[in-house]
Amino acid sequence: MIYFGGDSFMYGQGIEKKKAFPSLVANALNQEFIDDSQVSSSNKLIYLRAMNHLHSYQNCDLYVIMWSRGVDRRFEHILDYDLNERWVNIIPSPHQKKEDKIRNDINKYVLENFVTEQSSFINNLVYMVSLQQMFKLHNKKYVYCYAHNEFMKLYNKTYKEYGYWLEVKDDDEEFTKTTDLKPLINSLDFNNIIEQSFSEVMGNWVGGKIDRHPDEKQCKEYAEYFLKELDYENR
Repeated sequence: MIYFGGDSFMYGQGIEKKKAFPSLVANALNQEFIDDSQVSSSNKLIYLRAMNHLHSYQNCDLYVIMWSRGVDRRFEHILDYDLNERWVNIIPSPHQKKEDKIRNDINKYVLENFVTEQSSFINNLVYMVSLQQMFKLHNKKYVYCYAHNEFMKLYNKTYKEYGYWLEVKDDDEEFTKTTDLKPLINSLDFNNIIEQSFSEVMGNWVGGKIDRHPDEKQCKEYAEYFLKELDYENR
């Protein structure tokens, strides 16, 4: 049994489920599967669902986690304008407007005040390393891949060589506490990461086509690339 977690690229938004990535990969490996992906999922939600499933009675033999965009999507419990409460994925991007005023307002505020490359990288890194360690603790096979390449691009450009110094000013005393996060960055196990992203294999994500999702042909192409890199029998 294979577990799949991810966002719309994993889910196969706009195409038949039997032609989406989870079905193609599971069928090629002759395995049953659970698709726990959902459109617009943040990495926090992907992490929570995978962690929850790992601790359930129906845990799987292989976990395939496709992390979402490097831009820091958020999973939050909000109070709507009508005072009703609900869970939502916040997608801080000018291209992600919904028929949902409060989400649009929050998206805009988060984008303008909270999201940077650095915060997105660290938040995603924490989810990846934490889940990785739980997979290893439970002796589960797993593999990470990416819908988009922001995380790996930032890692290779900056943090792979230079690390990350986290500097936080104290609220009570006049000093700044500095933490070297290089050990956390170095703990990410690249033996279980397929580094080329779905959008890179698609090849036409750039050039203004920011709302484009993979079609059936592109899902097939990435599934074939993924299976070649997976080396399932020796994992």
